[in-house]
Amino acid sequence: MAKPVFTLEALEAKHGDSLLLHYGTLANPKLIVIDGGPGGVFKATLEPRLKEIHANRGSAILEIRLLMVSHIDDDHITGIVQLAKELRDLQEQHATLPYDILTLWHNSFDDIVGAAGPTVAALLRAAAFSPRTADGAAIVASVPQGRQLRLDADKLAINMNSGFDDLIRFEPAAPKSLKISADLTFRVLGPRKPELDRLEAKWHKDVAAFLAKKKKKKKKAGGGSEASLTGAELETLAAEFVDDSVHNLSSLVVLAELDGKRMLLTGDARGDFILDSLRDAGLIKNGKCAIDILKVPHHGSVRNTAPVLFKTIVADHYVFSANGRDGNPDPATFDLLFNARPSGTYHLWLTNNVSTAVNHIAQNKPSSVKVHIRKDADRSVRVELGAPITW
Repeated sequence: MAKPVFTLEALEAKHGDSLLLHYGTLANPKLIVIDGGPGGVFKATLEPRLKEIHANRGSAILEIRLLMVSHIDDDHITGIVQLAKELRDLQEQHATLPYDILTLWHNSFDDIVGAAGPTVAALLRAAAFSPRTADGAAIVASVPQGRQLRLDADKLAINMNSGFDDLIRFEPAAPKSLKISADLTFRVLGPRKPELDRLEAKWHKDVAAFLAKKKKKKKKAGGGSEASLTGAELETLAAEFVDDSVHNLSSLVVLAELDGKRMLLTGDARGDFILDSLRDAGLIKNGKCAIDILKVPHHGSVRNTAPVLFKTIVADHYVFSANGRDGNPDPATFDLLFNARPSGTYHLWLTNNVSTAVNHIAQNKPSSVKVHIRKDADRSVRVELGAPITW
């Protein structure tokens, strides 16, 4: 029997993510597109690569089995919004569309906050217009993009969030394992329903703590013990809540499995939430979850990782999509990995030659660790778990 194709291709996506998942067989290959990177990536990298694949397939229309947006941050969604706009423009011109997108997986901002309950939903929508924190701003600045993508998907008659009622999320009581095709399975591990359910309670707790401090200061200054939130204070609390909660909860996390091989695609999810889902899904055995590829969360930021993440998730290949912006990939993340796995052969794949990271790796990596860095002439790095792709 012919060896199947199972390749993760990480495109050069500046400081963001743009991934292609190739699967199937050499005679009948299939394609999934995950994220499209920030501004400039679609025209420079994603679109040329899709055109190259389309030409090599020799078919009138290139089928994209699934188009997936891990979350609505600019550095993940912008290229997908531009792809949808291009298709809409062609549609309005009554031209033949080059791609047939069967399904779009995309949780909009409204989906996420709406799942948390009416109080949080109302407050976060209000905070979206005046974010006070960096990560909160990154989320809410992409809110219009997420809505536009929904509208374009409707007009293009793309099936939305197939396999789910509406919001794509992980539910511990009934973890979903979806057949993407006869040979490829996706297990959705995030965003997590337990954390979404706790958002409402967390908001009230944050407000109560803020009021308690305010009352204490007022009493100490000789005033009364009563305190209430001003409009400005409410706005600030809500903006911080976006930063602390929605940003960390919103990423789709998927475990893709084919022919006994597994790759964990994490978006910008927090490491502890990833581990909670793996545990709840029964995927951690004797303290370990062995996989073939880990797309390291949040471009290798140390904020999203911890020693336990690399001690628990043991991969043969670690993929880092980053170009040095915001310090990513963070040298401290490699230290966590090397300390957790000081021996054994495994591979690091970098979409960009970031000198601070590359020099740190060279000086600190265990001798058996292999490093692969995208060459300037290449559009991507490819981790092939099956038959090498020829397109």
